Amino acid sequence: MESILITVPNLHWIHQHVVHKLLLLQLDGRYKITIKLPSHKPYENNLHHIVNDFVKEGYDFWLNIDADNPSIKNPLDLVELDKDIIGLPTPIWHYKKVKRRERPVYWNGYDYVKKDDAYIEHLPREGLQEVDAVGTGCVLISRRVFENSNMRKAPFERKLNEDGTVNKGNDISFCERARDNGFKIYCHYGYQCDHFSELSLIETVNAFRNLYE
Repeated sequence: MESILITVPNLHWIHQHVVHKLLLLQLDGRYKITIKLPSHKPYENNLHHIVNDFVKEGYDFWLNIDADNPSIKNPLDLVELDKDIIGLPTPIWHYKKVKRRERPVYWNGYDYVKKDDAYIEHLPREGLQEVDAVGTGCVLISRRVFENSNMRKAPFERKLNEDGTVNKGNDISFCERARDNGFKIYCHYGYQCDHFSELSLIETVNAFRNLYE
């Protein structure tokens, strides 16, 4: 029976829908399941502590879920696909009021655009898709990724500009390191997540008005 480490990194707050999902996941009889709720600071430090535990304690897969990011279906269904990295896509709010009719929500499976050194939303958004990067709000990772010695060297460390500002966040940086070391990244659009975010209602109204003006 394969063993799964399920973690919810948190700062002593976890959304009730995530808790409800954890209660259901622990009943899944297909796998030996361990659930941990680590709260090391900052976030990347927390993830690296989890990676150390994951490797040391001999789990086969790691399912990481953000404290506000519950999956809708059972993410453990994806274990049998035996992929290196599978992201469960999450809706992200992104309203900059830059252009007319810009969609204010996108899903966090990404393709890399080399000429811009940037990422765009992956299309099509259906089924299992190979992508260049995923958000790590809900992600399933095989043990073999961290059996690679290069992936044990601060894999979630943010990439910074020379002035110390962030160039690429921890999730994109992790995916770039994984790709550089020969691992494949997937996003399964049949296994979407919910995402609980605090939004301004005025901004929300303006964003959707912008779609139709």
